[in-house]
Amino acid sequence: MAETYAPLGVVASIAPPAARVAQADRRLVEGWGCHTETSPFTYLSMLATWFSTPGHEHCAIAFLEKSVEFYSPAISALDRHFALANHCAVFYRWRDSVPGALEKAIAACEMCIAIHEQAAMEAKEFFGSVPAHACFRQLRIIEEKRGNFDRAIELCEQAKAGGWADDWDKAIARIRAKKMKAKR
Repeated sequence: MAETYAPLGVVASIAPPAARVAQADRRLVEGWGCHTETSPFTYLSMLATWFSTPGHEHCAIAFLEKSVEFYSPAISALDRHFALANHCAVFYRWRDSVPGALEKAIAACEMCIAIHEQAAMEAKEFFGSVPAHACFRQLRIIEEKRGNFDRAIELCEQAKAGGWADDWDKAIARIRAKKMKAKR
């Protein structure tokens, strides 16, 4: 685990491997570099992304499952937004090999979408603009693959109305074309 978690290259690349591992181990255990205002929910959700690689997926899933115990509406909507996007990405990554992962990815998307208006306001205040919304996009892809074209279009329209960056009009046009083709 210590070798896997090395955020933003804070371990000097010129340090010998043993020193890098020792330093990484200390960061992971002591929380070095973790802001005190970071909630366990957001921290564990971020940490899971580091372990979403073959052979470490059990760690990633364990971090996400533990993080849910710390979910709270008291955490800013923007922090919850990014943490839930991490949940979606990690669970979706393992959808074919971890039982229940697809359902958990969908649930994370739905939770994130449920707070999208507040998260968009906070993003605009913090960043000056509203970024793309990974969960709207991912759930749209899932629904489109399932042939639920109306739901996929609805998600695009909702994201677009919420001000989330992306090429929603292009996606809507493409999905409508697929829907028409499927009807033939």
